[in-house]
Amino acid sequence: SLLRKALREAGYPEVAVVAISAVGIERHPGFSLTPALVHRAMQAVVLGDLLQTVLLRVRPYEVEPGAANALYQHWDQVIREYFVEEGHSPTLGRRVGYSWLIDQIVRAFDRLPLVEGERRPLVGIVGEILVKFHPDANNNVVGVVEAEDCEAVLPGLAEFILESLPTGEWNYQHLGTESKARQVKKALAWVFERYRKPVRRALATAGDKFFQPGQIYEMAQRASTVLSLGNQAGEGWLLTAEMLELIDHGVPNIICAQPFACLPNHVTGKGMFRELRRQYPQVNLVAIDYDPGASEVNQLNRIKLMISAAHLRRST
Repeated sequence: SLLRKALREAGYPEVAVVAISAVGIERHPGFSLTPALVHRAMQAVVLGDLLQTVLLRVRPYEVEPGAANALYQHWDQVIREYFVEEGHSPTLGRRVGYSWLIDQIVRAFDRLPLVEGERRPLVGIVGEILVKFHPDANNNVVGVVEAEDCEAVLPGLAEFILESLPTGEWNYQHLGTESKARQVKKALAWVFERYRKPVRRALATAGDKFFQPGQIYEMAQRASTVLSLGNQAGEGWLLTAEMLELIDHGVPNIICAQPFACLPNHVTGKGMFRELRRQYPQVNLVAIDYDPGASEVNQLNRIKLMISAAHLRRST
């Protein structure tokens, strides 16, 4: 409703806003969710997550400044052409396929010349979906992390989209939802994993160089050892699951970014710190509130203090 109000006041009342959520999709005469659109959307999410993963992994170590971003821009353009030109890339002068794109992206970033030496401290970034990803909402937290001689690790968008699927079993057992809904969600998770299978295969060719995406049902199982999967508001149990996933992958330093007023995420984010520290004494966690009235200096100081501890632990 706020988007529609803003568009009207900006002089664009004809622009439609179609809300899409786990509850359902609004109907609009100019929009229809076809199988082809769903297919392309799934591919776009997987390819976007892949680009983010490989870029953040190599950029802090690039030999030539700007080389990683240039490589990212190149493949971002090729991916856009893949969708817009229906499989043809004018940039490459050839037709491209989904699996071929994935293989070439991983190969290109794997071959990018990097500075040799010890790997920098890894800093994971989790939180509310907007402030986690949008640099304007989180004051470019990835840039802050990299400027402090660290490597940022950012879990992908796919997990956020898949978050509601494992809860089908919990809702069936505890809330009495239909068994059919539970089976449909399991089938959807299986289908989506088919789209991510080429990514897992391609990343595996680079050994343990790149961060592998987690299996959503495994993440849910791991999170259920700390909290109930009934936590489904906001990012729900996924926020805790992503922190556990990062810790298990050797990323003990984590920034939990969230709006001050997002109560569900305070419960499953900052509210889980004590238990995570009990189970994993080595973790280095910090919660950062991002709001228009929050002090940017205070945000930076808290992040830098956490990163200082990360560097100190690495040196000892």
